[in-house]
Amino acid sequence: MAIMSLVGATIALGMDTRSASNLQHSADASALGGATAFLNTDSPKADVRLKAAETQARVLATENSHYSLADLDVAAVTEDAYGQHTNLAVELEFQPVNLFAKFVGRNATAPVRRKAVATATAGFPLCVLTLAETGVGLRIKDQGSLLANNCIVWANSKHADAMRFEGGTAEAKAFCAVGDYARDSITKVSPTPETGCQKLPDPLSNYSVPVSGLCDHLQLSIIRIGSTRLRPGIYCGGLDVRARDIALEPGIYHIRGGGINIDARGQVLAEGVTFVFEGLLGQISIRGNSGLRIAAPSEGPTAGVAFAEMEALLPGTRDMIVEGALNVEGVIYMPSYNVRVRKTGGGTTRSPYLQMVANTLEVSEQGALEIDFNMGKTDLPLVIRPAREARLVE
Repeated sequence: MAIMSLVGATIALGMDTRSASNLQHSADASALGGATAFLNTDSPKADVRLKAAETQARVLATENSHYSLADLDVAAVTEDAYGQHTNLAVELEFQPVNLFAKFVGRNATAPVRRKAVATATAGFPLCVLTLAETGVGLRIKDQGSLLANNCIVWANSKHADAMRFEGGTAEAKAFCAVGDYARDSITKVSPTPETGCQKLPDPLSNYSVPVSGLCDHLQLSIIRIGSTRLRPGIYCGGLDVRARDIALEPGIYHIRGGGINIDARGQVLAEGVTFVFEGLLGQISIRGNSGLRIAAPSEGPTAGVAFAEMEALLPGTRDMIVEGALNVEGVIYMPSYNVRVRKTGGGTTRSPYLQMVANTLEVSEQGALEIDFNMGKTDLPLVIRPAREARLVE
């Protein structure tokens, strides 16, 4: 009997050890599976993805075990302002049946409890964020067209018309509004916008560009019949250029006070260019028969940024009007500006990468804004960079 008891105790201990190991694997798998569901659920809303994470964790905790489930605790809580990060904890307790336990004076082994914690960051590709908290944040009207393939359009407005569709076409990976949306019967919108989304903070609120020196130009106005070429520098009091064709040499164009008016009887070309606006800001107007083609620098202090507004001296909103095709590769960061793409816009080439943060956005008349959002087709860095991962941390 002594030998049998010793053998039984040894086998019981082995079964307990194996049970504990299997239980830990089950807890790990359910926590990581829930975190993965948080990433892969096709919704920009955090609460929807949290629910999917919890459901998947429960399913896996049951399916991955050969024991009777005694306890399951799943806690999923968003931790960041974007509602894109969560820690998901799974704690399992099983009462495994161990036939050899009776040799050591018990009917079954003691309960085994194991815990696993996974973290998930579902960084969505954001291509348009409107910051206005009241009124219409996004408006598509007439024959306007907004195509945002592979990325998300977000409106922070709490208004019943946070997004308003009054004709034309609007397509994106997802539309998400803090408030509600309005749509007429003829507008093509895909997919249906999500409502009741959380407010997103300004992702570039601390963005700054160092500048030193005096003005290179003062209230510069260039009116020519032929083409013209501009150079980087500090343009105080604004910039007014009217010519047949306009080309901008690579570099940073500091607009210190005022705005810009570019009116070209042809194409506006700007390769490796950043416009930086600071001080007493004014209206921005860009007109051209062939539209604006601008690509941000691929390196340097403004890498990836095509338009950047620094902190304005006076509060209020301004207009950025683009009449013609808007083909921008990079970031448009104009938080106090109402961006309007209109008239004969057309987006004859689709931008492989565009991220816009503005007060509001309107695409109207025949204006078009087309975003492909394919970082494999650009040499620029991703400026608004959402991390995306799911991993075990405990």
